[in-house]
Amino acid sequence: MYRIGMDIGSSYTKYCVRDEAGICSLFSEKTPVRQKEYFEKKREELSGRYKAAEVISCGYGRKNAGGMKKISELTALAYGGYDQCPEVGTILDIGGQDTKVITHKEGKLSKFFVNERCAAGSGMFLSGALHMQNMDYESLDVSQLKKPSVPLSSVCAVFAQSEIVNRIADNVPPREILQGVLWQILTQAKALLGKVDFDEILLSGGISRIKGMKEFAEHVLERKCRVVENSAYLSAIGCTLADGKAGREPGMCGGIV
Repeated sequence: MYRIGMDIGSSYTKYCVRDEAGICSLFSEKTPVRQKEYFEKKREELSGRYKAAEVISCGYGRKNAGGMKKISELTALAYGGYDQCPEVGTILDIGGQDTKVITHKEGKLSKFFVNERCAAGSGMFLSGALHMQNMDYESLDVSQLKKPSVPLSSVCAVFAQSEIVNRIADNVPPREILQGVLWQILTQAKALLGKVDFDEILLSGGISRIKGMKEFAEHVLERKCRVVENSAYLSAIGCTLADGKAGREPGMCGGIV
């Protein structure tokens, strides 16, 4: 029997297909605008391809996933993180709309903290900066560690965008501008990480696909980080391991800061 996990994010939707032997497929696509109609057809398509498949969704768009079972993204992230990297119990997930820090014990969510104060601390800020430079995640390389010579001074995405425009006009190299954006995002994440005790961090989300991200994050956060092969798909993977029950996990604490 197949289980299909869907992490419906603000920018991308990630999919995981699993059977009794393990993960069969991982793939992603841009999250559509007319979500209810699209995901109804998508569920029919997946059910036709994978007979008798059970589909479980999480993420911002899970309410638009029709009759599928749904769980919280935080719960899914804990399940997926434990499945892919059981030795690390703290996960930093930088999503399109927010940054999340969770801790878990053997896949059971124990604490979480979410930063929703400003887009400057989320992946949407990086996506916008990449778009301004006509670049994408795959073309970004931060393997040569370097603190930006002129860091972004604003913690607001709107004002920071104006700073980026000025840097482009001053012929600052795109790579240095984008390193400054990443530095800003991780600096805000560092404040969240200060709320939990940890020895090592597992990075999750789209930024984990960036070349050299592990070392860059360690440089900014000043802590040991881990990136695994499927780091961008942890929540989708977690959906395939969950029972589909909604609600808070026992003992879970934390909040939006």
